[in-house]
This record gives sequence, structure tokens and C-alpha cells, in this order.
Amino acid sequence: MRYNYPHASRELAIDTLAFNDTSSLSNEDFAGLMPRIQSLALRTKQWVTVIGGSREAIQQLVNAGVSRSRIRWVAGRDADQREWATEQALLAGTSSVVLSFLGDFSSPRVAQRLKMATKVSQTHSFIFHKQPSQSPLH
Repeated sequence: MRYNYPHASRELAIDTLAFNDTSSLSNEDFAGLMPRIQSLALRTKQWVTVIGGSREAIQQLVNAGVSRSRIRWVAGRDADQREWATEQALLAGTSSVVLSFLGDFSSPRVAQRLKMATKVSQTHSFIFHKQPSQSPLH
């Protein structure tokens, strides 16, 4: 079963049934995916785990109806810590959704590990990366 939503071609590990490991989501895609994230978050009483991210991302979740008491926010000092925390949050199986803001693009090995953790735990996950700068090089 594949879900239809505008950014389906850019998903990294959207859910256990629909994977596309060749691309990822940008931070700007977060707002556009909010209806999908909201739907998944409100299905159960489990955590909505946010790794990295910003206060604005948390506020968008609250504005979408997710109780602040169900949001678990893990900062992570660097990309390695955020990648590790993402994998652990997925493997724990205590979250309805894991939203991870990893920063710069991670290695294919990390992407594969996160994909496998998502599949094993059957936890919905959204992995966000910053898009490369679009400014021309001179």
C-alpha cells in the first residue's frame, strides 16, 4: 500500500510499506507534510519523537493538535549523535512517528541503517536534510 501525498518521490523512509532510499526530504518539506505527520501522530498515544529540529517544528506539531506532553525532543550536538538517536528511537518502538532533522546529507550506510530500523520496528519516520545551497559558485 503506497500513500499518495505531494512529496512521495522525495521520501527516504516514510513508512514501513513505502521506501525510496535514493533521495530525502528537505527541512522546507516539513510544513507540507504536516497533514500526514498529524494523521500518524494522532492514531496512537505513543510518543512523537523529534530529533534535532527547532522550536518552530515543535510549535507546528502543537498547532496541528499533537499534545506537548506526547512530544519527545532530542537535540543532539552533532550529526553523529542525531543519527544514533534516530536509530535508537526507531528501534525502541515507543514512538508513533520519528521526525529526524539530521542536517547535512548522511552516508548511504547511515541511510540504510535507518531504513532497516524503520522496517524492523514498523515505526513511521521522516528524515529531513538541508538542501544544498542553490547560490552559484564564482
